[in-house]
Amino acid sequence: MKSKIALLVLVILILAWSAFQPNGILVTLQDSFWSVNLLNKLVSSSSQIDQISLPEVPPHSEILLARQYLKDGQTQFAQEILLPLLHEQDRAVQGTYAEVLFATGQKIEAFGIWEKLNETIVLERAADHSAQIGDSQAFIAAYQTLYRLDPEKYTSSLALAFKSQDRFSEAEEFLLHARVEYPRSEYASDWLRYLADVYVDDGNWQQAEHTYQKTIKENPGDLKTWRNLGLLYSSQLNMPEKAIDSFKKMISLAPGESYGYLLLAQTYEKIGDTGNALDTYQKLLLFSPDDSSALQALERLTDTENSTP
Repeated sequence: MKSKIALLVLVILILAWSAFQPNGILVTLQDSFWSVNLLNKLVSSSSQIDQISLPEVPPHSEILLARQYLKDGQTQFAQEILLPLLHEQDRAVQGTYAEVLFATGQKIEAFGIWEKLNETIVLERAADHSAQIGDSQAFIAAYQTLYRLDPEKYTSSLALAFKSQDRFSEAEEFLLHARVEYPRSEYASDWLRYLADVYVDDGNWQQAEHTYQKTIKENPGDLKTWRNLGLLYSSQLNMPEKAIDSFKKMISLAPGESYGYLLLAQTYEKIGDTGNALDTYQKLLLFSPDDSSALQALERLTDTENSTP
């Protein structure tokens, strides 16, 4: 009974697939038998791939074989299979060919194909991969491509990519342009915070402070802005009292988050306020009992207090 049901399902799938094939069910059956033959040979021995001849059908079987070559690192064979098929403008062919180009270092050309196919997820993965291997040119180019596809969505990503490469003026330009172009965007206050972050990295600390304050006026509940402003006050501007106020605000917005307590306690410790530092570290441990920074700080500060005459 189960075998009959399985056979019926297979027949239905074949008929459904054939409806989209220009040459009908015979081509579909031939293509499917070829694919099964390929899979059987790969299961028995991947070396048998060279023994398989391509059927005279649309490119679905060729794509499967090209992808297997690509997986095995045989990009030249994959390219030889795909090149004659490019004129058909088949989406699967184009996408697979772009993968071959990317694998052989022709990343800009691959990005161009993915852009035409609107493959944003693939481009995001390509950007991440390029960043991981230190290919800054491809990293930037991938996000520039994504930006062309959806400027509002990918402004932040492109600006942060520029920032990571110390290209601060370009990051600033895109963020300011987005603020003008999309004034009601859900990302508007994020763009302002990122702009302040750019100013921090560029050493323009007064402008950074002003921009963080402007961000807070637009979005008073932005936890990251309070955090970054507090860090600016604590580190670059040497204004610990203002840093304390920022971290207290951060805690009031998210009383269950331990990071605000850690930053506040460290600031108290930095200015020598041992009592408040100890009290804040102890509060932190209520939320995160195993926090190593807090445990070490408590031991350090307790020893200091005990040694003080």
